[in-house]
Formats: sequence, structure tokens, C-alpha cells
Amino acid sequence: MRSFENDQQFIKILETIIEYGSVSKAADYLFISQPSLSKKLKQLERDLGVTLIDRKHHPLRLTEAGEFYLTNLKRLTSQYEAVYHDLTRMASSNHGQLTLGVTQSLGQKILPLILPQYHKVYNDVSIQIVEDTSEHNEERLIHSKIDLYLGILPIFRSDVHYEQLASEPAYLLVPQSHPRYVADQPKQKLASVKDILPFVTDFPYISASENVGFQRLITNTLAENGITLKHFLRCSNLLTIAQLAVRNLGCTIVPKSVANKVKNIQPANYYELPVDDLSYKLVIAHKENEELTAQMTAFIKMAKGLGDRLLA
Repeated sequence: MRSFENDQQFIKILETIIEYGSVSKAADYLFISQPSLSKKLKQLERDLGVTLIDRKHHPLRLTEAGEFYLTNLKRLTSQYEAVYHDLTRMASSNHGQLTLGVTQSLGQKILPLILPQYHKVYNDVSIQIVEDTSEHNEERLIHSKIDLYLGILPIFRSDVHYEQLASEPAYLLVPQSHPRYVADQPKQKLASVKDILPFVTDFPYISASENVGFQRLITNTLAENGITLKHFLRCSNLLTIAQLAVRNLGCTIVPKSVANKVKNIQPANYYELPVDDLSYKLVIAHKENEELTAQMTAFIKMAKGLGDRLLA
């Protein structure tokens, strides 16, 4: 089987023979001995089953078969070079496609921080965003419908590998309408998750939908500590939940960054929860044992570089 390098070599040989009209002169120009060059030509002609050089004509010229061979060989090698170039670009971090899965609320927060920087460096990468629930995006990840998933722990599937990007504490928001509300009280820390119980017993609780990653963490953690919530209202947007809580519709648990956005709307008490038990952990995930593309690797590296700034 012929190689691309050999084809390029024979293009150069045939073009040089045409230019100089002599095998010996072509050999001198190519720094090859005349017998060696003649041997290469005869072997090529035997392999192809045709005569390429009209040796009866002086200066030497290509036969009709030689003209056909050289013209098409140059075309094929040019196409090969174009394909190889495109594949190289696609394999590099600067070209290709990347499909990201993220929840709508999380996407609004972190994608404006990552994507402008990523696009500035890797501007040939085509990016598609799939906004859906944590549960649905995890399914898409397993079935290779998205490349990477940006979400909040927990992730329950063992066939998903994730790396933590950032974390922040969670806060229990207690509105003025709560019997335990204390006016002008600064932020407090609860010693354990069980200390939440007096605040949620017989008082309405506003929670996120169960398919929201952070709510899955809250539900599991509270259940492990024997705490049952009296759900009053469910919503998929954490900021909306916090806004409703401080307006006296119920208490809730939200990440620190969300709590900070509502602290000036109306007075409320804020209790920081134990980080080891309940914290908001942002991760980037891909299918377990999957070979990462250059585009995926570059995006993960850039997201990890931003770290806690993603949740600031």
C-alpha cells in the first residue's frame, strides 16, 4: 500500500523530470543518484502497470498515463492534506463542538462567567446549551446527548464522574412572620442540622422542585436527621424561593449567594448551616470512563480556574 509521504515524493520526482527533461539532471537537483532515481521510477511503473515516462522523447516527457497519474495524484494528496488539516483542527481545543447541560437558574449565573472567556480563546468551537432539570441532564449525559453537565451535588449515578468547581454554605431563611424571628439579629450559625427542626416544625416551608439538585441534597440530609418539612409551595428557581420567604410566605434554605441577593428586600433571620452537612457544591460532570475531547478538557480546565468566583 502506498503512503502519503511516498506519493508526495513521486509528485516531486515527476515534476522535476518534466522541468529538467532528464533523469540525471533531476537526480542531481533532488540529491539522489541517477541509478537510484531510475530504479524508483521503474518500480513505480511496475506497481502501476503503465509507463509514466516517454524515454524516446528528448527532453523526457510524461506519457498520457503519466500525465493522468500526476494530475490525479496531486489532486488526491491535496484533498488528503485538507482532510488532515481539518481533523487536526477538530482535535485541537480551537475547533469542534461542545454541548453543555445545565439548569436554567444555574446557567444564568455561571455561564456568563465562563463562556465569554472560553469563546475568546476557543472561538472556533460551536457551543450548544441544553437547559433542563438536574435529573434530565444526568440522563442526557449517560446517553451521550450532552458532553458535560454543570450541576449541584448530589449526583446519585455511579456511572457519572464529577469534579468540584466551587462551594458555598447554605442558609436557613426565617421571615418576620415566624414565631422565632428576632429583630435586628445578625447572621447566626447553627451547630448541627438538627437545629433546623424548631424552625420548620409546624411552619410553612418553601422548597425547590425535587428535580433541582440542591433540593435533592436538602431532602436527603433532613431525612437522614429525622426532619420532615411541611411543604407549602414548590418552585424551580432558588432566587424566587428566597424572595417569597423574606416576604413572609414561609422559611426556606438557599445558598449564600442567593441569600445575599434578598437580604435588603425585607428583614429576616439568616442561619448558616454546617458546611459538612449542607453546602451548595457546584460540579462539572461527564460520563464515567469516557475519553474527553480536547474541547471538553479545555472547558473543564477553564471552569476550574474560575473556582469560587462562579458562585460569588
